[in-house]
Amino acid sequence: MKFLLVLSVCSASFQTCLPPVTNDVFYDSHFDCATAGYLNAMGMMRDIGVEQTNEQRIVISFQCKETPIAGVHHRIYNQ
Repeated sequence: MKFLLVLSVCSASFQTCLPPVTNDVFYDSHFDCATAGYLNAMGMMRDIGVEQTNEQRIVISFQCKETPIAGVHHRIYNQ
């Protein structure tokens, strides 16, 4: 199993959320995914900025979705 990070940016003022965002990176453990979630959320808050965050009461949440990843099969071709 791998873990996919899904982030949601919401405005408490408007009671709405943007569509969830993924970065298509699969993490080997829940710990790695959760750590990336906190770091990504912090970076997003900095990008949004203090003024907009305060005005719109921005919050960012995340989840780590456990995802089965099928084994990758490589074929060897003779040339």
